[in-house]
Amino acid sequence: MRPTILSKAVLWVLLSTVLSFPTFAQSFEMTAERFVSSYTSRGQFRGAVLIAQGGKVLYQKSYGNAVESWGIANSPNTRFEIASLTKQFTGAAILLLAQDGKINVDDPVTKYLPEAPETWKEITIKQVVTHTSGLPGNEIADFTKGICTPYTKEELLATFKNRPLKFKPGTKWAYTNTEYYLLAFIIESVSGETYAHFLTDHIFKPLGMSNSGFASTLAVVPNMAEGYARDGESLRHRDYFDRSLEVGAGGIYSTASDLLRWSDALSHEGLLKQKSLDLMFTPSSPGGYGFGWFIDKTKQLKEYHEGSDPGFAAFEIRYPDQKAFVIVLSNLEDAPVRVIANGLGDLLLTGKIAASQK
Repeated sequence: MRPTILSKAVLWVLLSTVLSFPTFAQSFEMTAERFVSSYTSRGQFRGAVLIAQGGKVLYQKSYGNAVESWGIANSPNTRFEIASLTKQFTGAAILLLAQDGKINVDDPVTKYLPEAPETWKEITIKQVVTHTSGLPGNEIADFTKGICTPYTKEELLATFKNRPLKFKPGTKWAYTNTEYYLLAFIIESVSGETYAHFLTDHIFKPLGMSNSGFASTLAVVPNMAEGYARDGESLRHRDYFDRSLEVGAGGIYSTASDLLRWSDALSHEGLLKQKSLDLMFTPSSPGGYGFGWFIDKTKQLKEYHEGSDPGFAAFEIRYPDQKAFVIVLSNLEDAPVRVIANGLGDLLLTGKIAASQK
């Protein structure tokens, strides 16, 4: 009898161990689902969520409608505008040009823009990328033709070109879109390609990001979500503005899966060489900003960015040491994407969501 009892005991331990793995996975998914659904049930979130670690997708789900008037639901194939998450692709384009020897990030911008004002002669490309250049930001009033009319690159530069610097280059940090307008201008001038074509040919196609791109305001983009805002208790279409107003700083559309491909590509040499990857994720001083990423080393290493445009919101987090990635995309402009992404990051790394994120 003793061997039989022992065999049954061993079998039970093995069976319990095997069964425990899906239980942990199911518990994670259930907690993530309850957390995100707490916002969807109150009408505060619609969009897509993806959590991955070690190359494996742990949770992916879409919520709400992509096109409200037709009741077309968001899906894994729905494309969302990612707003300022665009900046990391602009930063990568600069690094690709540097890899090819076409620019040097420590060069003054005046080398690539001879008509630049005298006040720009001390500003380097790297300072522009890391928001330490001192270039002034734009308000709506600075767009002299209004915000519903297309702007050429020269007209866009003219909105801030002759205004005084906010501070001496390299001495302070200030987040502005104007710096990334300038970077897009440099990318086009040096490469001889449009900004959209450069990203497609040198980043999206090589990485298989077939659902990502940059399109004009009036372009028809398949599987594109419509952007929404709130009007009291009701939804309304987002405010209109022309896409040319944010070239380099925003305007890219993508999917959660494509952005996972992008994050994976930044985890090893390939598209970008190690020197470029090191530059991308080296925090500026002051500012703590890399080439399109905020870098936080206060607890565990965390690389993140938020995006906000009329009708859309996005937040992504990379935890390089844990090989983890969280992306939250929404076609509702005031969706709490930061709170949701940080809450899911807490859940992934600690097994629970901090009260401050609920």
